[in-house]
Amino acid sequence: MDWVINLVIIMRLTSKISIILVTIVLMAGILIGILCVENTSDAFDEYLYDTYEVMLNEWAQTFVTYYTYNGGSWNGVENLGRIVDLQQSGVVLSDLNGRILYYYDSSYIGRQVPQDIYSRGYILRVDNQVVGILYPAALFSSTFMQLEQDFIKSAMSAVCKGVFFTSLFAIIIGIGLSVGIVHPLRELTKATRRMAEGSFEEPLPIYSTDEIGDLSRSFNTMAQELKRNTELRKQMIADTSHELRTPLTVLASKLEFTLEQNKPLETEDVVVLYDEVIRLKGLVNELQDLSKLEAGHAMLDKTLIRFRDYFADFNVLLEAEAESRRLNLKVDLERAPEYCYADPKRLKQIILNLVNNAFRYTPEGGQVTVMAWQEENNFMFSVQDTGMGIAPEELDKIFERFYRTDRSRDRESGGSGLGLAITKALVEAHGGWIKVASRVNEGTVFTVMLPGWDETGDAGTC
Repeated sequence: MDWVINLVIIMRLTSKISIILVTIVLMAGILIGILCVENTSDAFDEYLYDTYEVMLNEWAQTFVTYYTYNGGSWNGVENLGRIVDLQQSGVVLSDLNGRILYYYDSSYIGRQVPQDIYSRGYILRVDNQVVGILYPAALFSSTFMQLEQDFIKSAMSAVCKGVFFTSLFAIIIGIGLSVGIVHPLRELTKATRRMAEGSFEEPLPIYSTDEIGDLSRSFNTMAQELKRNTELRKQMIADTSHELRTPLTVLASKLEFTLEQNKPLETEDVVVLYDEVIRLKGLVNELQDLSKLEAGHAMLDKTLIRFRDYFADFNVLLEAEAESRRLNLKVDLERAPEYCYADPKRLKQIILNLVNNAFRYTPEGGQVTVMAWQEENNFMFSVQDTGMGIAPEELDKIFERFYRTDRSRDRESGGSGLGLAITKALVEAHGGWIKVASRVNEGTVFTVMLPGWDETGDAGTC
């Protein structure tokens, strides 16, 4: 049994499908053949019975009359032919045990009716009691039996031919079907090998609209997503290296110069080095935060926040920053709900990231507007600026790590490029969404939705 299992394991899928189809067809053909032969034989017997039924009915009355007038006995029935002309009747009489009592060929008298003929007789009854069985004499003829066997052989031959040609047709169909099924799977195997080698360029051909076609389309989608993620990962590594290189270069250069001069660090130099260390620490913390958020490991301590009082606590900082940049800051909280449901620390981070981003890309004399309102059961707020705007082709990229719409900006004026990515991750961690709309040279508006609170402590009314 083990060798059969091993053989099945190593067989190609094409062979398995073909063998299964042929086996099913052969089994079905054999079963149908057996049923056809049995039904044909029964139909043949029934035809014969119907053919001789009139004759048997006619002579049955003669034999029943003899039995009755003979005192309920078949004694002497073998001599009935001398009384009644039975030579041309073509009938045979047997008792209930199948022993022949009358046949115009007296050599048969006393013999046993063949088992295959025994069930084909005509039952004789007297007063509802079975007294004998009457048969057509043709059933006892060797010629007739040969004809019946020849007929059955012919039926068997026809069935075998049908099974053979059906199996041949099944083999052809099975091979074609298995090739049609296996070929896309082979292409899928090749594509997975190419993907394992880092090649995502060649899409998988789609041959059909069935489940295999759906699998091919899903694989192509997965390949494109993996390609995109791979490119993002490579870009993230490059951008991270670039962001870390600048402060590390400053630190290394300053320390190297000090060591070469063999002089102690001045207070001004320590301040510069400390600033770079703080910048490095901030960048690393931002990367850690983003990684935790994207992995779903960041824990939020959500609570009900009295929003106007909450916003007023750090609005002074925003006004000071706007004044230093010579910008107008407008805050509209008239439609803001009394409460919102969020993590206070993270909500502050979201608002500051968006407002500082608006400050950064708005020229002197421009305006930044912060608004909050309730929409259905959700807390909404937006940050709008009158800055440089974002080109349409860049709108879907601004939430990516280290992406800056203006590549010419340095780290001082353009930030680390992680702020919007962290903001989006924080909003989604709250179960909300963030959208952006922009026109070049007219300005940009970021809109945030945070689910409100209900009695269970989940999303609901603000």
